[in-house]
Amino acid sequence: MTVAPLRQAALPTARAIRWVPLVGVSALVLLVLLVARTSQRPVDLVLAVASAALACAVVGALHDPAALLLAAAPVSVMRRRLLRLTLVLLPALVVWGVLASVSHASPGATSPGPLLALAAAGVAVAVWTPAEPGVLVGASVPVVWFALDMTVPGSGLLSDAAGWWRTAPQAVVAVALVALLAGRRR
Repeated sequence: MTVAPLRQAALPTARAIRWVPLVGVSALVLLVLLVARTSQRPVDLVLAVASAALACAVVGALHDPAALLLAAAPVSVMRRRLLRLTLVLLPALVVWGVLASVSHASPGATSPGPLLALAAAGVAVAVWTPAEPGVLVGASVPVVWFALDMTVPGSGLLSDAAGWWRTAPQAVVAVALVALLAGRRR
């Protein structure tokens, strides 16, 4: 299969994507970051919240109102999802770059790894969840994982696993990609 059908579908897909959540989250997080920075508050937590919020917006972009109509198209569902993710993830990474450059946070906090880990986990859950609630459940994964990371006390395995999206984002992305490849026919 060539890339031509996806290239032709890029503009209509970009028009069909709901951009308001990504724009709204980006503006709100930038505003909060600027307020935190001007008040001399630590911004590392704001960047962690931004990771979860942007990841939710990226996963939420998988919602395809024309999925039933496009089911008969010669392009697979996974390729259409990949196109949607590419169209939304690139602006999300640009927003992340702006946030990282504005924040003046610690070097570890400005890495896009946590954003990619949360987004990949959410996409994997969205792909494996039944079609109707799949995107909603997948989009809630980044926020739930962030909340677990902030609330699970202690230093045991559960506490460590709740923080893997921050401490080992490459491993989380790798596991999510394996899950996506295993579910590519779904």
